[in-house]
Amino acid sequence: MLLKKAFFLFFLFTFVLPVYAFDIDEMLDGNGLSSGFTHFLRIGIKTDIVSFSLEGDAHVFNKKERAVGEIQGRVKVSAEQGGIKVGNRVFKEEMVKFTSELIPLKVEERMFRGEIEVYLKNAKLIVVNKLDIEDYVKGVINKEAIPSWPVEAKKTQAVLARTFAVYQKMFNPRSEFFDLAPTVLDQVYDGLGKEDVTSVEAVNATRGEIVTLGSDPAKIYFHSTCGGTISSSAEIWKKDEPHLQQLQCPYCTKSSLYRWKRKIKAAEIAKKLGVKSAKSVSTVRGKTRVDSVVVDGKKFPVNKFRELVGFSVIWSNDFTVTKSGSDFIFSGKGAGHGVGVCQWGMAGMAAQGKNHYEILKFYLKGIEVRKMY
Repeated sequence: MLLKKAFFLFFLFTFVLPVYAFDIDEMLDGNGLSSGFTHFLRIGIKTDIVSFSLEGDAHVFNKKERAVGEIQGRVKVSAEQGGIKVGNRVFKEEMVKFTSELIPLKVEERMFRGEIEVYLKNAKLIVVNKLDIEDYVKGVINKEAIPSWPVEAKKTQAVLARTFAVYQKMFNPRSEFFDLAPTVLDQVYDGLGKEDVTSVEAVNATRGEIVTLGSDPAKIYFHSTCGGTISSSAEIWKKDEPHLQQLQCPYCTKSSLYRWKRKIKAAEIAKKLGVKSAKSVSTVRGKTRVDSVVVDGKKFPVNKFRELVGFSVIWSNDFTVTKSGSDFIFSGKGAGHGVGVCQWGMAGMAAQGKNHYEILKFYLKGIEVRKMY
């Protein structure tokens, strides 16, 4: 009886409990990953599609890791009744995986490191790029940072991107099939498309480094340009995170969106908001930024207002409004939500000789940068 109970507990803690049940300090001690964390990510590069093109020289495996075929050159992969069609062959499988030993695989017109997994669900395909964490970060940096920024800024972005990915995989995976989306829902990822010498250098120089808060990977937020003031998470999201506090940032002045103006006709605002008219527009401010926008007495949360009018029109949640005839003039500061790390600010700090550790500790209070592997 005791032997059965011991076996049950071993099985429970080894295979059933989710990854966050493992001792995170064991993973962060620099001596390698614990058995509770695998050194790869799954990125959902396409979802709910009926077909796509795949190009490369690759072996095809099923869910049980058994080799079932191979491809050479360009093939069409499509959803079939009860299976997945690859070229002219139908595999009666719910999942197939493509593995290339030499050359990255191409999905449509994008090249990807690692493996391509294809899942069949409800007669549609989900296409997943499974790859090493470090290779993922190489594909993210220049999508989230300007390629010409100093390497210390890219190192900062590398640590942020890696931390975000680890946190999401451990605590908040996007679906049962993949950990992260390749869009602004998580981080913008486009495979090999934007890698360059300095992005690879930044990833290699910070290999395994993540931001931690106590024993946990920190929840990471960053934005393009703060406009001079970083806001607290307590103000913006009504949740007080100890590392996401208000502070002054003098480093992002070179951003083209450090200060901006937009003139919008009242009729256009009314149309985009779906209201009859926009005779008056005013703001309700929190401590540092706009909390809501009032249009003819109707209140809109600031992010909803920005979404409807256009995030690339109203660039941030820090602005004032004045009326000029039938137009409204929006005068703003920065771009994005204003919480966490200011990306143009980290570039400004790097240009002044600060290293990525100093940059991270300036923006994120009480954190450490630790090697996970």
